Amino acid sequence: MSNENQHWVPKFLIRNFADADGRVFCLDIHTDKISKLPPKRAASGIDFNEFLIDGETISFENDLEKIETQAAPVLKQILRSCSVAGLTGEKRKRVARFMAAQSFRTEAFYRGMDLQVSREQFGHIFAQLWRSAFLVSDEVERRKWVVMTIKTDDVFYLGDNPVVLQRTENPSDGVGLGFDIEGVEAFLPLSPKCALWMPCTSTSEQLISGYENALSMHRQIRSAALTGSTLPGTNSDTLHLTQRVLRNAFDLYEALTKGIAINAISENIENLNYLESSWAHSAIYSNRGDFSFARRMFQKSPQYRESPRTSLGIANTPGTIAAYLGANWVPIDRVTGRRK
Repeated sequence: MSNENQHWVPKFLIRNFADADGRVFCLDIHTDKISKLPPKRAASGIDFNEFLIDGETISFENDLEKIETQAAPVLKQILRSCSVAGLTGEKRKRVARFMAAQSFRTEAFYRGMDLQVSREQFGHIFAQLWRSAFLVSDEVERRKWVVMTIKTDDVFYLGDNPVVLQRTENPSDGVGLGFDIEGVEAFLPLSPKCALWMPCTSTSEQLISGYENALSMHRQIRSAALTGSTLPGTNSDTLHLTQRVLRNAFDLYEALTKGIAINAISENIENLNYLESSWAHSAIYSNRGDFSFARRMFQKSPQYRESPRTSLGIANTPGTIAAYLGANWVPIDRVTGRRK
């Protein structure tokens, strides 16, 4: 072993959440204590990415660093422009691979397994995860990506298990979530004021078609009115309804179709901070020392101080190896997770 401090959340991402002095505020979710750490000491452990497999020391540190190095400038571009409109296919692929690897490389994934396996046993699992990761990263790549930005004084947290998923229509259902599951949305905080949101493909299509249908209906009603006639089956209420849909859905439609950022409202911010907190293993990071929201959440639901439980099962997708754990996707056998 190299006796090297190795990260399960990359330093470049943690640095985005640093205070002016270059350190990040850290809430220990088990003790409620707040400290301030340099990014090199956050979300890391000695030889964390090295495993003894069949008597041989295998390190994934360089492989993970390569994924990080490829994705970091793309994520920086997204932060700088507050847009995903200018991303090439190759740049999207780099981010998709980063998110695929990030979803299983954490301490939360290892500690959350139902049956605590030995470190050597987990080395075999990790190797399979690594081999499988990029077989299904195209599920991430093919989604619509939306940049959420905060214009208020609020901030996003960064948990030490940062890629989080939930069901759009039923967030309380935390079983069998994955990038390939219909109705499941994904999030990744990029900075205190910016995050990536990835709704599932079917949800995106419904949102886009709903807006375009309302736009078409509105045009038909207006056109009929200009000729002094009425579109069959419509009235003034129909016109007002289509106007309301167009007004309320315009920003989201622009984000989904043109890559333009949307403003995160208080409900969006609270939801993502809830996910980052509840799926963390041991720590939440911020550029501020105020973790009042997370503390209230843990006080109300102390079970969230534990890592998400995961279990291994049988893959059900021919030709691919896929996995599902709680609110986090990983590429291996089928995994389902439910909180205690």
